[in-house]
Amino acid sequence: MPSLAPCAVNRIATDAFPASQRLDQWEAYNASFLVGLRCSSYADEGLNARQSNMRLGQLALADIDGNAHVIERTPQLVRQHPKESVFVSLVLSSGAFFYQEHSCIHLAPGDLVIYDTRHAYLFGFTHQMHQFLVDTPADWFYRNCSRAQLPGPICVSGATGSGRVLNHAFQKLVGNAMAHPEGVDQDRMQFEACDLLRTMLAGEAADSSALRASHLLAARAHIDQHLHRHSLDASEVASASGVSLRHLNRLLQAEGHSVTELILVRRLERAAMELRQTALNRYSIAEIAYRCGFASQAHFARRFRSHHGMTPTQMRAQHGQLRAMT
Repeated sequence: MPSLAPCAVNRIATDAFPASQRLDQWEAYNASFLVGLRCSSYADEGLNARQSNMRLGQLALADIDGNAHVIERTPQLVRQHPKESVFVSLVLSSGAFFYQEHSCIHLAPGDLVIYDTRHAYLFGFTHQMHQFLVDTPADWFYRNCSRAQLPGPICVSGATGSGRVLNHAFQKLVGNAMAHPEGVDQDRMQFEACDLLRTMLAGEAADSSALRASHLLAARAHIDQHLHRHSLDASEVASASGVSLRHLNRLLQAEGHSVTELILVRRLERAAMELRQTALNRYSIAEIAYRCGFASQAHFARRFRSHHGMTPTQMRAQHGQLRAMT
């Protein structure tokens, strides 16, 4: 069952303040709801910007639009306002430039950049801009999306190939959540965001065709939507993806899975995510197994331990201990 809950949305619009106060108000708001930063605007009318922020479980979303401006997170601000996060920022309009750790990236509309807020950076927008941003806790990101520390900012181009497909899927995921905060499935949102980030970082955005990415995204989306059904099988997933089962198995060879194995992996990953969520502690291990499509608790426990290296009970207990230490 999806965990639907209304999500509070915080907002700021700088046109509610005199021009002389806008930068200070913008910086104070961001320090509270996003990240400590310094903002500069060279427009005659001053900064004219709006921002909406919403929290969904582990993730926080931001929808930002405004005129041309530059934001800077200096080493001093990193110390004054520590932020243990990895940001994923999708540029929807305006040319932009991003500088961090000796890397300068030029971004066009549709491009996405992934960066660690524990290191100083500068982000500038040259024209009227619009941006979706997802704030992921660093420990969550490096546990679920990337086992290696980011070597610097990572750019996923939205111009061609599967980057276009993946970035569009990211835009749709965040846009739908921001447009309908009254009933977001937080579990599914986190699961899909994690999967998209893993796919981007695995190199599919650079090395795969748009058509292949589309079929694989469709397959994963269908599995995620229906994995609670015990009857879900490989033929159904292939049909929903618009290709034959043989062809879908061939597409998945690069990831080391068959379709049947992918269904199992997605169920095990969903189960792990649910076991780590305090809000779902009311469900027993058997109920978590059933929610994720396993008819047998013994089969679930065996497969879970083989995949994750610990039992479901151990994972739930370990996460509870980590929360108690923070």
